[in-house]
Amino acid sequence: MSFPCIVKNTMAEMKNLSASEVTDLQNGVYKGVCLLGYYEKRDTPNPIVYHLSATLDADDAGSIVETGGIKLEHNFAHDLDIRYFGVKGNGMYDDSQSVISYFKYVNANNLFWVIPGKCKVVVKQSFEIKTSGRCDGKFILINENTEVAIKITRKFNEEIVDISSWIPGKMKRGSVDVGFSNIGAVNLFFQSEEILTDRDNSLETAYKKSEFIRSLDGRLTTPLVCSYLQEANSPPLNVKKFVPEEHITIDNLTIEIAESLNKEAYLFVYRDNVTLNSPQILNKLNNFGAVALEVNACADVIINSPFIHGFRKDGSGYGIANYYSIGLVINDGNVIECRHGYTGRNSVDVTINRGVWQDGIDDHWTDRFIANHTIVKTGLGAAAFQFAGNDITLNSPVVNGSATIFFGIRLDTPSLGGIVKINTPVFNSENPNDQSGKRDIYMFSYTTPGGNVGDKMLDKYKVTPKLPESLHIINPIINTDAGKVYGFFLGVLNREYVNIKHLRITDTILNAKSTTSYAAVQIIKDDIKQLIYDTNIEISGRLTTNALDTTCVYLNSIDHKVNSRRANIYLTDCFGYGRIVFSGANLGELIMDGGTINSFNTDYASASFSTSNIQFNNVEWKGGVIDMLSHALFQNCVFTGDYTFPSADSVSFVNNVKHANVSGLPTNIVNDLKAPFV
Repeated sequence: MSFPCIVKNTMAEMKNLSASEVTDLQNGVYKGVCLLGYYEKRDTPNPIVYHLSATLDADDAGSIVETGGIKLEHNFAHDLDIRYFGVKGNGMYDDSQSVISYFKYVNANNLFWVIPGKCKVVVKQSFEIKTSGRCDGKFILINENTEVAIKITRKFNEEIVDISSWIPGKMKRGSVDVGFSNIGAVNLFFQSEEILTDRDNSLETAYKKSEFIRSLDGRLTTPLVCSYLQEANSPPLNVKKFVPEEHITIDNLTIEIAESLNKEAYLFVYRDNVTLNSPQILNKLNNFGAVALEVNACADVIINSPFIHGFRKDGSGYGIANYYSIGLVINDGNVIECRHGYTGRNSVDVTINRGVWQDGIDDHWTDRFIANHTIVKTGLGAAAFQFAGNDITLNSPVVNGSATIFFGIRLDTPSLGGIVKINTPVFNSENPNDQSGKRDIYMFSYTTPGGNVGDKMLDKYKVTPKLPESLHIINPIINTDAGKVYGFFLGVLNREYVNIKHLRITDTILNAKSTTSYAAVQIIKDDIKQLIYDTNIEISGRLTTNALDTTCVYLNSIDHKVNSRRANIYLTDCFGYGRIVFSGANLGELIMDGGTINSFNTDYASASFSTSNIQFNNVEWKGGVIDMLSHALFQNCVFTGDYTFPSADSVSFVNNVKHANVSGLPTNIVNDLKAPFV
């Protein structure tokens, strides 16, 4: 025997069943209620049947409907269309309650959710997403009285880890064994009150040590990036553990910002193992929006092809903000008309592949950051990349616009350590509104590069700033109309800091004005403030340029009487540079092997080279000035130009040194060549 259903055209009709219809349902005369639409017939994809239910759950206006003292229930399956929960999606009606009920249902039942095409869902209250889904329509977020955001969240809460038995000596940077005891995989969130770095010009005067770490069976599978004191009276350390969430994928999530703007973000990711495919977040109001998308306290998030437009709020306008996470990957982003396209803090293992980022990539602290083939659009005077943290790699980055700095160390968090690599960068910086050629631009410097920047770095800070242990700028191409161009620039810092150990620049192409001056490296040496390291400067390959004033290394000193924290210069097959400038107080050794050079200048006339090791091997000297020449070895060199030499002592010319038709060589060099000296 077949039992028919009561047929209703709309949800309103079903909620208004007659007493006899309710009785017939209770007596089994009808097997259920067949609903043909929600607000009108056929406005849902298909008719659905609700059955009599004894559920204790409340009416959610979608899966459970209370009518006439009974409850009717429909158990939805995957690919659940949001219209079954009463979303009109016309771009005008407030769909908030329907959206909240809908996502509560799909989250609890782990269902794949669907927002159909052309559906404009107006939302005025925040809601959570915990499952995979697809958005072919859009969400319109309206902030009326409170902030409204979409939050991608965990299903499971964190647990506090008892660390009382952990061995303090193991909680060091690079460690994978901290004494944690656990079976299975968990993610650990370390939160300390210990200061990571001080911050200037901010209500938040210090950043604290925090990091997300993966762990399997009690051992860390990614090493600690911070060291934790954990001695008597040291700042407290809290550790939380999170069971890894199952992977979810959300496709085409589109958010449009309307009405008043949030102070925080519009899309939050608080969950591990999330892939966002082609998300869009559009602020069409006034270009003063705060953060579009924030990733916070989670692991292994992938964002593919995001399109974000219009977040320029002063001080906090970011396209994507990434805080306290590990393993974020962003592919092919188009993040434009933002104060910064990307920012981060206390993040680990970040990879950005390709994409366009405007106005810059700015990170207050990241360890192990990689950007591959990114295009950064910048405004006048900006820094395209700004960083604090450790171990940064930029592969084939392109900067377009009017930036002053290609890569800058953030002066308000002035610590950048480890190995920094900038491979085959292209720096396009022109100012179409000013052709005076008076601008300075820098491939690498502090973000306030010129002169004494000590006023920003006062002695009140507890953490010592640092430069990278190693910096490699490989095959840069610079196209500019600026008057002065620097590869690496280090000015005066009015406090102690960890000095750079190794600096390397290779083949360089500079397309500029003939009147442009270029220095590959300009450093002011400070015997007192620069800690730990001398500096090894290595420049190799050819400088190709139409600029006439070029300097390979300009090495200056604050104190010309103290021979500590010296620099060692190694020039290999170094062609196309005009001069080298230094004094004996700041030079340990200079070895040039192959290449061409014009001038050898000192920045302090009375500084002695008696403790310096200066050697030129297989170098062609093309005419110019050689100042204060002493304690130098010229081997297999060729002099092809005219020179101005002072009298020189303790100079050795050996192995086929040629100087025919050269004017200006001192008599004591030409007539009394000395044997090589030790």
